[in-house]
Amino acid sequence: MHNIKTICQQNEKYEKQRIPGLIVTKKGTLLFYREARRSESDWAMMDILLSRSEYGNDEFSAPIELAKGTAEHPTVNNPVMMEDTNGRIHFLYCEDYSTNGGRVLRRYSDDDGISWSAPIDITEYTAPSFRNCFALGPGHGICLKNGRLLVPIWTVPKEYQAPIDKHGPAVVTTLSSDDNGETWQLGELLWSNRDILSPNETSAAELEDGSVYLNIRNQCYNRAHAYSKDGSSGWTDYKKDSSLPDPHCFGSTFTMTDKFGRHILLFVNCASNSARTSVTVRASLNGGRTWEYSKLIDSERGGYCEISGDREKGLVYIVYETNWGQTCELVTLTLEDILNS
Repeated sequence: MHNIKTICQQNEKYEKQRIPGLIVTKKGTLLFYREARRSESDWAMMDILLSRSEYGNDEFSAPIELAKGTAEHPTVNNPVMMEDTNGRIHFLYCEDYSTNGGRVLRRYSDDDGISWSAPIDITEYTAPSFRNCFALGPGHGICLKNGRLLVPIWTVPKEYQAPIDKHGPAVVTTLSSDDNGETWQLGELLWSNRDILSPNETSAAELEDGSVYLNIRNQCYNRAHAYSKDGSSGWTDYKKDSSLPDPHCFGSTFTMTDKFGRHILLFVNCASNSARTSVTVRASLNGGRTWEYSKLIDSERGGYCEISGDREKGLVYIVYETNWGQTCELVTLTLEDILNS
């Protein structure tokens, strides 16, 4: 069995709370962040809120405002967090999908997400001359064993001649930093092909051998994947995964080690090619080549799905939207719950 609890919902100030992100810090604190929208639109006036749970349970603090929409840039979007090897937490987000003068910004916290630095502009590292819309993740970024910070991104090349506010056709790659967030670089792009149309929102995981796995949303009704030795270049096996149906929605990945020492890749999404329902978590023993285990979380509801975990305790946390952000639900289960399903 697994526990499901509503951790945010529609209220008088925010019509929708969408695009959930979640990390578990080295101290075991859950950091849950999301777009708090005043209307349903992706371009709504919105803020980015963070809630903390220091005890690794479903009791969260009052929200901390990490970014605020303004008259000039109402949309603050696609929040992503990751923790580096020194325990610093990095928070990246965009203003207006980095269009119309909007920026890509970074803040950081050295006290487990309680207080945060002023925003730091990193737009120059995101190829503004090449593209229109630009977005991070969403979900979470990762820190590789070698210390590299890595965030999947999607962007709309100007050469496609799409209107400046359109989210496609898109391409994907990663944004990475080898100096703890001081400077960043974009990786090699993954474009549309015969089986993958307009790749966009993407999640990354580091595999046992140090290579990086990308799980990619696209405009076909299956997920896609790609692999890279360094998470930035030399992408291989870029193709659709016919075993992962998807209704054009965000899904998320995370890795853990089971009690037998096996490296487990987890993936959660709405496992349907017709509706944002059937929230399902899967587990792979071979880096996403096949998916040996599957557990249904919610058959009736669903939306953007995010996954994280406490590797020391063997706990898995899943956050997913219902009704396009009317609520966000937190699921707590053990790795064994998935592997024994």
